[in-house]
Formats: sequence, C-alpha cells, structure tokens
Amino acid sequence: MKVSVYGSGLTGLVTACALADVGNDVAVICCDNSNFDKNSDDKNTAEKLQNAVIGFEEPGLNQKLTNQLASGRLHITADVKKGFHHGQVHFIALSSDQLDHAKVLLSQLAKEISSTITVVNQSTFPVGSATRLKALMCELQEQRGVIPDIHVLALPSLLQEGAAIANFVRPQRILVGADDDWGLRLLTDLLRPFNRNHDQLIVMSTKAAEFTKYAINGMLATKLSFMNEMANLADQLEVDIEQVRQGVGSDPRIGYDYIYPGCGFGGLSFSEDLISLARTVEDKVEDSFLLKTVLDTNEQQKEVLFRKLWRYWDTELKGKTIALWGGAFKPNTDSIDNAPSLLLMEALWAQGVHIRLYDPKALPKFQEYFGDRKGLTLCASAYEAVDGVDALMIVTEWKEFWSPDFDLLGKLMNERLIFDGRNLFDPSYMKQLGFRYFGIGRSSEFV
Repeated sequence: MKVSVYGSGLTGLVTACALADVGNDVAVICCDNSNFDKNSDDKNTAEKLQNAVIGFEEPGLNQKLTNQLASGRLHITADVKKGFHHGQVHFIALSSDQLDHAKVLLSQLAKEISSTITVVNQSTFPVGSATRLKALMCELQEQRGVIPDIHVLALPSLLQEGAAIANFVRPQRILVGADDDWGLRLLTDLLRPFNRNHDQLIVMSTKAAEFTKYAINGMLATKLSFMNEMANLADQLEVDIEQVRQGVGSDPRIGYDYIYPGCGFGGLSFSEDLISLARTVEDKVEDSFLLKTVLDTNEQQKEVLFRKLWRYWDTELKGKTIALWGGAFKPNTDSIDNAPSLLLMEALWAQGVHIRLYDPKALPKFQEYFGDRKGLTLCASAYEAVDGVDALMIVTEWKEFWSPDFDLLGKLMNERLIFDGRNLFDPSYMKQLGFRYFGIGRSSEFV
C-alpha cells in the first residue's frame, strides 16, 4: 500500500520505517514548520534524513531508516504535494501544539485531491479534532463541487521514547478511533503485520480514542504523583518506601508499573498531554482539581533533591560543587524536554552552586540549551563528573549508574554524600560503605 506520513519526529519516523519494513511504499513528508515545502528548515531536515541523519536519539531507529532507504520502499521529501498524490492513506504525525498546522495541511489535501481520502491522525490534538478536521475537508470539497469521500481516523500514538520501535511493531494494544467501516477496514489491513499474535485492536469512536490517550497518561501520572507523595511522607515517618512499594504493587488491582517514586517525571508529549487534559477538565467540569494537583505535585517533586541538599547543609550552599548523573528525562533518550534536571539545576544555580553534569546521550542537548553557562561543566564520564565534588545527585536511572566503583567514587569526592533521585542503591549497604545516602523515601539515616 502507498502511504504518506506527514511529520519527521519520533512518531512519524517510527511509523514510516515500520510500515516500509513490511512492504509498504512510504513517503515521509518533512512539514513540521508552518510554511510547508517553502520552508528551508524542512528541506534541510529532508536532506539529513535522506542520509539517515536523525536529529534525536532513539535506539534502533537510525538502522531502520538506513535499511528502508536502501530498500527503496522509503522516500523522504519536503514537498507536501508529492505526499498528497503518493498516499492511499495519509498519516498525520505532528506535535500536539500544531493543530492549526494540521488544518492548513488537510485543507490543501482536500483542495488537491478529488478521489477518496483516508487520513489517520496520530497527533495528540484536543478531543473531537478528527470530527472537526473531517468536517473542514468535506466543506472545502463541497465548495469545489466535489462529492466528499473522506475518512478521518484516530490512531493515538502510545510510543515511549527509548522503546518506540518495539512499541509499534510489537504493541500491547492498538487503539483505533473510527466512525465509518471503510476507513477502519483500510487501517486494519495496514496494521495487520503488527496484529498477528492475537488481536490487539481496540476499536472505538474517534472522539473516544482521542480521549482515551489523554486518560491513560492522566492515570499513569496520578499513580506516579501519588507514590511520590507517599515517599515524601515516608521520609518524615522514617519508613523505607521500597518496602511499601513492594507491598502496594503486590495488590493485583494496582500492580508494580508506575509506582517507583523519584524526583519527578518529564518528557515533552507526556507533560503537554497532561496539561492539555487538565485545561479540558477545568473548562468542562466544575470543581475538578485532581489533574491540576497531579501536575503541581510533579513540579514540586522536581525540587525534592534540592530541598534535601538545602536542609543537609542548613541552607549554606554557596560555593559548593555538585555532580549530576543524568539529565535526560528518562534513560535511553537524549531528550531533556520538561526534564526534572532543568528545574533542579536552576535551583542550584540560584544558590551559587557549581554543577558538573554527565549524561550518556543528552550532553549536546544541554550544550544547545544552556550554551556556555557559568556554573556548568559538561563531563565526558560519570567519574570525571564526581572528581572533587561535595555531593552527587542521581537524576536519571541510566544502567551504567547502577553498579559504580564505590571505592573510586569515595576517593574522587570531597565528601561521601549521595542524593539519589531514582533509589538505585540500598541504604544499609551505602551506610556500610561509609556514604551518607538520601533517596526518595529511603535513607541511610533510617538504618
């Protein structure tokens, strides 16, 4: 099948590579900027992608892109009209703040094509967007004297950065929003290679599918924030939250997923989806404060390591040097969008602290974000970062941080002091090694 994918971000590229990998003829249209094919940024992006150069880190994606370009089943262009005439199915994979952009794009598509048009929206737009986009396209075709044959479906992106390819090709479930049989049959056939083990398709209306994506993220964020709240209470009660977590997770009604306490969650799409849902709730529901509370709790949690450090030194932080292990919002990605590290770093700088930062993948993003900022040293390794520091803060749970050389760590640091925002280590073991260790809801001070 011939497929056009509009958008060159994570969702667009993973979708395009996966569909090409199973035999489809796929065109990726780089149209992430407002002027479409007249925009030089989109043309530059297209040229880079034609050489398999991706502007972000995602395990396995570069190799997938290279393979499919070589196969001839994947094409990259910045010319949207080529996409209009190429695709039997048109996937929209733009960022959540580009609804107006999508309206312009689909308006042009409706004006350019007079035959059947099938659109699959993967972008996280407000609930009801699929219905409104279809109505817009139908109106434009009627104005041209064309009898509309337009199908707009919702395929909410459930991809997680760091595991996006596996999420698409081996999905736990596929949410599909469809308001007519023809569009559903076409999309079902297109997704058939990823739905073979057993039926993963959950079909509902487009409006329900759009809302389900928001509801999933809202539920996950609520679990995370609740557990962080319990961890903060555990600190005051001198209870080890890890024991509590295991007890809570053993209840099958709750489970173990998304109940690890930490120093806050980040990520561009996850955070923006929650903000969008919170605004929708505030607009439609009287006296509803849950999601706002979840978001506020998360922002406060991003400062939890700073508060522990601030109390430890009795507010006297000026002139201290702190190592940060991890800056990306999660492991296996270079993304720092809404990362807890950003708020933590600003709080430390406000107190006159010098930061030595190491992250396996995100250092170029920090260099781009902060430039040559005074008070920041970007380090090439975890041990370089801790050389001569007064304390270590662990912000992202990269695998290489789980089993460090503690003897070397103690020799390099001015003080054996660790503030662990991801609870990687056992407090009693750290105490035996001579470290003062402060986790989230667990501390060597308790043992």
